[in-house]
Amino acid sequence: MRIDTYRVKQYNSTSKTVVCIDGKPICIVQGCGKTLSNIISYIQGYDVKIFDGRVKKIIDKYKEESEVKL
Repeated sequence: MRIDTYRVKQYNSTSKTVVCIDGKPICIVQGCGKTLSNIISYIQGYDVKIFDGRVKKIIDKYKEESEVKL
């Protein structure tokens, strides 16, 4: 599973970070702080609290798909 992050400038706004798994965008995170770190840690299998249920559900789906491929 390949994890990529891209900084994107939104129209009349600050930069956001797009988290991609295997080239597919998963979520947008504001800034490069603790939230981004928690999401990447959760993807890698660490026990981290993710407060956004929708993002957690999507990440779990991709983690299951990558385990099936192995």
